[in-house]
Amino acid sequence: MRVEDFINENRDKIVEVHWNETIKKYVKNLSLSEVLLNELRKEDYFNLSSNFFENINNDIRNYIENTINPSYQIAIVGAIKAGKSTLINALIGDDLASVSVTPETATLTKFRYSKENYVKIKFYNKNEWNKIWKDAVKGEATQFLAEYKELNSESVKESLLGKEEQEKNFSNIAELKKEVEKWTSSQSKEHYFVKEIEIGVNTLNLPSQVCLVDTPGLNDIVDYRSKITRDYIDSANAILVCVNAKTLRNEEALTLAKVFSKAFYKRDKVYVLGTQIYTFNSLEDWEKQRKSWIKYLKEKNYFESEKLAKENILGISSYNYSLGEKLNNSNFSDLVDDFPRKLISHKEISKIEDETNQNERLKEIQKIKERLIEVSSIEKVKDIINNHLLKNFNEIMLKDFIEKYKTLRGEIESFREKHFEILSAK
Repeated sequence: MRVEDFINENRDKIVEVHWNETIKKYVKNLSLSEVLLNELRKEDYFNLSSNFFENINNDIRNYIENTINPSYQIAIVGAIKAGKSTLINALIGDDLASVSVTPETATLTKFRYSKENYVKIKFYNKNEWNKIWKDAVKGEATQFLAEYKELNSESVKESLLGKEEQEKNFSNIAELKKEVEKWTSSQSKEHYFVKEIEIGVNTLNLPSQVCLVDTPGLNDIVDYRSKITRDYIDSANAILVCVNAKTLRNEEALTLAKVFSKAFYKRDKVYVLGTQIYTFNSLEDWEKQRKSWIKYLKEKNYFESEKLAKENILGISSYNYSLGEKLNNSNFSDLVDDFPRKLISHKEISKIEDETNQNERLKEIQKIKERLIEVSSIEKVKDIINNHLLKNFNEIMLKDFIEKYKTLRGEIESFREKHFEILSAK
């Protein structure tokens, strides 16, 4: 069949985008490639290549979906308890990301600025859920399976799988939080079937075209959910990797390796954040740790240069930042026990508690507030986001779409060359 005839026959399957002529051409090419690949997949000869077809078609669909409604995505990645959620809450200015995530909960969550507070919920379809369940059984994810049974999640499965996306608006943050918890809490029977949540809040100081993406762990006990994160790293425009500052264990090292394998053409947009740095005895100890990370991550498979590794590795304490943001005169006594003693001494606290002059008391509290915020380095992260990651972000989005298209085209052409004789006979 001639190319023109093939295009005419499948014109209804070609997706159109209109914001850029180059991307419009790429989407058209990939739409047709998907149709052709699905036809080839039916041939007995290609049965052994089923994984290729599934993976490439999934990548094509993700690419097309992202071009239809383009957004600049900053993925936040990390192992369980690596401080991702605390960082996100610090960046948002409210406690919206769950800090009690367990290996059994894994919902991809997007955060955007919006004048109106809202929540959008996307559900797995039956095919996706079957893959998750198969992975859970095959991987002997005993806790996942046991909690699923204990919560009687089977009772809501049929009503949620394949359900159309839900969207709800809220007049206040408190109500929004309740709704988010309903769909993400490990104690909720519904959370197993939620594929993605998008949260719009007016406290997030970012352009509306930008979203923070809280990802499930790359080493999830259920591999299908890890694949969701791998796909997002692929499509993300920038990546913040949270690693517990005290360690670079196998899980963290594996996470970093997977991130850089997917982000090889955007290394300068990857930042490694050592979290909870005040668990060290001193900042000097963190600096020693940081130097060892630089030595490790300057190699070819990571930042590829010592200069970039030095620039893109920093220590943070989201906890100190959030504590500083909350601190005021009225709640000082309530927060005293939470102060890190390495930063704020008993002597300073006693001085404030004994101070009878209200103006002097307020000045001393303000000093502590500013110190907590400064040492947290969260303002540095915000500066990196606003003045580096978001600089010319529309041009960066276009560049990333072009680079991703080249990668997809290369994979399809490699497959074609490998099976040239068979394809020529069709």
